[in-house]
Amino acid sequence: MNADFKIAIIGSGPAGLSAAGHCAKLGIPHILLESQDHVADTIYKYQKGKHVMAEPAVLGLRSPVSFAAGSRESILNQWNLEVTSLGVQIQHHAEVVGVTGQIGGFQIELASSEIISAEHVVLAIGLQGNLRTLGVAGDHLPGIQYQLDNPEEYQNETIIVWVRATPRSRMRWLWPRPVTTSSCSTAMKSSPAARTAI
Repeated sequence: MNADFKIAIIGSGPAGLSAAGHCAKLGIPHILLESQDHVADTIYKYQKGKHVMAEPAVLGLRSPVSFAAGSRESILNQWNLEVTSLGVQIQHHAEVVGVTGQIGGFQIELASSEIISAEHVVLAIGLQGNLRTLGVAGDHLPGIQYQLDNPEEYQNETIIVWVRATPRSRMRWLWPRPVTTSSCSTAMKSSPAARTAI
């Protein structure tokens, strides 16, 4: 049975983009599978305007995709341009739920039930971190957030901030109290749902 692709890359962060960029540059039949509708989901979820570092600076990069420090927006824009200009074959909304097989014949199952075959698989899934939830009934109700993507969305709003420095420390509630969005480790919109959760 012939595989759909020579190489399937799972995840479109810096490693996945680099691998897919190399494939495209070398003319290798490939597919870059990304569960979201955009590349580099971890950086995409950074705060608006956040400066993204490119360290270590002494590491010689061989990727056709550029990696340089800059704002979240400038980096994502550059990567999108390069994905297009290099001809990277990317499939968005492609959440991988299973990989079976062996070298020369992998079967990649997507949440949509689509099966993609590839001779080789590159896992470039990374890790965004494990969000610590409130750990109480209702901690996933609407209005409760565990990530601060865009501080401007919270201007002139009262929010609850849950601070827990170490696993052994007690959680402290700062309510209501003006906070700067840059100091928030976990922010939730103040809402009846948030009050229900606490």
